[in-house]
Amino acid sequence: MRYTYKMIQFNGKFDTKICGLGLDLLVSEVQNTELKVPKVSKNIPTVAEVTQGEVVLFASNAVKTLGENGIFVLLEGREQTVNYIRTPLRFTLTLSDMSLIGKRRAAQRLAAGALSEVKDGAKEDDITKALDGQLQKMMKEAA
Repeated sequence: MRYTYKMIQFNGKFDTKICGLGLDLLVSEVQNTELKVPKVSKNIPTVAEVTQGEVVLFASNAVKTLGENGIFVLLEGREQTVNYIRTPLRFTLTLSDMSLIGKRRAAQRLAAGALSEVKDGAKEDDITKALDGQLQKMMKEAA
């Protein structure tokens, strides 16, 4: 079975749905959790190597669809990919400290994991405990 993915309108908002291999996910719901875990990030280069064309076509069609629906789009990604997306405007941002990329990803995973453990109105101690628990999980994954 193959993965399939398509941009859909779901509850009045555009999203990307991933289906296959037992998965049925909306990217907006897992973008900072399941899609940031090491088993995904370490395989991105391998997958990108054989799907680059599909990714570019998908992104190009998604940007076009969103634009036609009055939505302004800021597409970010690796230069090798976004260079193939036609646009009248293009910006390139660079970081003075490349370690910020990893720090940002770690912070996203930490916050998303803790958020899934605490309820609305949680006290500071509960939030700290959830963050500590997530940090411990991430440290075990890194070992």
